[in-house]
Amino acid sequence: MAERSTPSLARSGRAVVSTLRSGVLQALPRGAKDGVKEGLAGARRLTPAPAARLAERAARRPVAAPDELAQARRDRPGAPQTDVRLWVAPANFAGQGHEWARAAQRLPGVGARSMNIAGPIRFPTDYEVSAAVYRDLGWQREQRRALLDYTHVLVEAERPVLGSLYGSCAAETPALRRAGLTVAHVVHGSDARRPDLHAATHPHSPFRDPRDPRTARLQRLTRRNVAWLDRCETPVFVSTPDMIDVVPGARWCPVVVDADAWASDTPVLERERPVVVHAPSNGWLKGSDLVDPQMQALHDAGLIEYRTLRGLDRAAMRRVYREADIVLDQFVLGLYGVAAAEAMAAGRVVVAYVGDTARARVWEATGQDVPIVEATPVDVVDVIRGILADRDAARAIAAEGPSFVRRIHSGERSAAVLAEFLGVGTRSFAPGLDPELDLDPDLVAGLDADLVPDLVPDGLLDGVDEDPPGGPTTTAGSDGDGGPGGDPDDGTSFPPARG
Repeated sequence: MAERSTPSLARSGRAVVSTLRSGVLQALPRGAKDGVKEGLAGARRLTPAPAARLAERAARRPVAAPDELAQARRDRPGAPQTDVRLWVAPANFAGQGHEWARAAQRLPGVGARSMNIAGPIRFPTDYEVSAAVYRDLGWQREQRRALLDYTHVLVEAERPVLGSLYGSCAAETPALRRAGLTVAHVVHGSDARRPDLHAATHPHSPFRDPRDPRTARLQRLTRRNVAWLDRCETPVFVSTPDMIDVVPGARWCPVVVDADAWASDTPVLERERPVVVHAPSNGWLKGSDLVDPQMQALHDAGLIEYRTLRGLDRAAMRRVYREADIVLDQFVLGLYGVAAAEAMAAGRVVVAYVGDTARARVWEATGQDVPIVEATPVDVVDVIRGILADRDAARAIAAEGPSFVRRIHSGERSAAVLAEFLGVGTRSFAPGLDPELDLDPDLVAGLDADLVPDLVPDGLLDGVDEDPPGGPTTTAGSDGDGGPGGDPDDGTSFPPARG
């Protein structure tokens, strides 16, 4: 049925997308724009999946092939057979979504599954789909039904767990809660780190030029993400200690690193020319342009062997860290994250700009000092020279790294932080059901029938706020800000969750 309407659908889809991207929607006030976007998402939810795919093609966006969708259906994991069933999605940056899921399973009566959109670097996960599958309306509806077998959802990086089904995380979260699912959000970092505030408090911030397109885009995204987190009425966690001061009321849920997997028996600082490694995932956010020339000068002077590397997979990164003497992390943000924890687990001398604030937050939460040698772009050469001059002192700091990671980043502390949200602590954040807003299961099932003509191509919702067109990027969340959900008869609510 839908295939016969391809020419007219393609023309209408292209026309709508062209109109919105020409600036008509951009000219609307924020509240009006959000209302339009939510209305469009609601219309799309009533669209037959085949027609939605035709609209995707009309908007010249990649569409998941039938075989790919079938494989995604087969790969979808079943829910754990436990009292508490946690779904963690959809980012899994640096594998952390999966690690938090595994950490949560240490708690009594808790089972968990992780999901993410495929990216250039693969990390362990329970369920991975392509960006095209994540955008597919049929997959989104199936995934919505699958979530009813869970009790809790941990939403990563303010990105919808159901793709563009609701148009934004702000519209999706109320629907999840009305279905009886207990929801929390976890901030990875750049999805909520506002460039303007960071530049005002960090002298070497990468966000000092507000005209830089990267900074401008992050400013828009983080401003609305933080505004949403402030009113979302769910628990909020942050993955790095610096974000405690950025997101009011958030709790630090430490990143998780397997210290044994990164352990190394390579002696530290015994070579005359120590191997100094810098392998940034994002050079702009690590200050690589400020550090590389200075380290190259030390290399040329014969003091160190400097290796600056890009695009390493996980196996290569592990090998490089294990063989290094000194690992340079980042010098502009004022934090430490997964890469620094992995280098500490390997027992290397880690050098980075952690900053007084992040160090203080770690001490307040754990009573532990962070065994990272402090440096900024201004004094990094002096710091490296000091390490070479007093190798015993540097080796002592490096030796503290593995035990620090085991104490703070083994997953045990992360599980303890998540326990209250999962209802196995002192109290639960469960919002309870709102029976007046829950859909009858038969009505939801009826929405999946190919009965409604296509009105809105999924791609229409992308590009309106210059968001990335598909899944996650390496820098920030992609969903827009929105309102509190919708009426029960437009597909914005689920049937009640089971069990």
